[in-house]
Amino acid sequence: MTSSGIFKKFSENKNFRIDLKLIEKRGGISIIEADEEQTLNLSREMHEEFHKCAGFMAHESLEAAHLSIERSLHGDSTQQQFINYTINNQATVNSMIAEASEFQVREVITRLSTDFPTRRYNQPTGIDSANWIKNKWTTLAAGRSDMTVELFDHTAVASPQPSIILTVQGTTLPNEVVIVGAHQDSINRVGGGQTGSAPGADDDASGIASVTETIRVLVTKNFRPQRTIKFMAYAAEEIGLVGSQAIAANFQARGVNVVGVLQLDMTNYKSGGVDVSMITDLTNASQNAFVRDLITTYQPSLIIADSTCGYGCSDHASWNNQGFSASFPFEGPVTNLAIHSPSDTLTQTGGNATHALKFTNIAISYIGELAKGSLNITTASSAKLSGRVMAGRRGVSQARVSLTDVRGAIRTTLTNAFGFYNFTDVAVSETYTLEARGKRYKFATKVVNLTEDLTNQDFYSY
Repeated sequence: MTSSGIFKKFSENKNFRIDLKLIEKRGGISIIEADEEQTLNLSREMHEEFHKCAGFMAHESLEAAHLSIERSLHGDSTQQQFINYTINNQATVNSMIAEASEFQVREVITRLSTDFPTRRYNQPTGIDSANWIKNKWTTLAAGRSDMTVELFDHTAVASPQPSIILTVQGTTLPNEVVIVGAHQDSINRVGGGQTGSAPGADDDASGIASVTETIRVLVTKNFRPQRTIKFMAYAAEEIGLVGSQAIAANFQARGVNVVGVLQLDMTNYKSGGVDVSMITDLTNASQNAFVRDLITTYQPSLIIADSTCGYGCSDHASWNNQGFSASFPFEGPVTNLAIHSPSDTLTQTGGNATHALKFTNIAISYIGELAKGSLNITTASSAKLSGRVMAGRRGVSQARVSLTDVRGAIRTTLTNAFGFYNFTDVAVSETYTLEARGKRYKFATKVVNLTEDLTNQDFYSY
């Protein structure tokens, strides 16, 4: 299913290389019949023509396509409660934004774009990268009884790559759900076939990195949301929004009360003097205004402009199609032309994640003001401090970690077989120097002001 205007443009183009069978057109949307090879070719043509993702939704049956059109044209507000958007949680949100780190965002982009030659949905490294995200999120959630991580299986829709969902249970409104998502897969459309190099640093390791850093900040600051939050890493977006479609349809069928969805697809390439392009089609106008207000409140120096895709260019369209309020703040008005090629590396964005950090802060402010909640600051006289010592993707065993207070008193411990360390009964309201040493690796020294339990104080070799 795709836009009728897009179908017409392609069908009248003599250079278009795919023979598509038009089933019907209704309300500006075309239903076409295509096998798997034609679908992959259509995806390639969409990328080459529009320099954005998919541009169509893949359905397993004509009945499903018809239902999708009905929902797209007429909407279905029965699944969603009315939300009164307010911005009144500034102390909590500002504290979380202050914790967000460009280095942490950059580290995730680096790992995803260099450790896996491609994250394509049907390749072994696409499964490996999904497991990496699941393990990363599981590590972040360790020690929080209100957080769970699960895989959402898509083998029924021919995607061996699963989606990953991390849930933070709400304290007072657990049946109202806020979703923040990005797609995990990458694709190469310039040669090399299905196994071609597809680092996908911007598209969309940057989005996954922004989501991951939001999770880390939430845990580090011990944020306890009133509404339930679900963070999602969608599978197989590049071939027709497969992962998000399946999840959104599942939530709609089960009557899950999704009160808002934020999509982060490409967050690290700034263009045209604009920091954030708000996509206004296939999104919710009221929530878009709320996201704009979040940006002007918490990042007032950012320049915002409206933009359109003209079709379902990312996973927000799947949620909009099921009647849920979705917003899609995009990285800028000019698309990064390196996407879907071996050139989509961190080098394209100057080797840093400065722009992606802005979108991390958007996500932080979104959960802070839509899910609401507070920081659960400990009032105990002591707390714990823990983390992991890493070299690449692997934990460093038997690394020596030292904790030094301002009086020079030193505590030491060794990491376990997986690189984890833990200090307990550490006095709060003090500043500490944290150092890690390994036989073959060097690590940057950390200085921490301990006011509560601090987990995920990770070291990365350099």
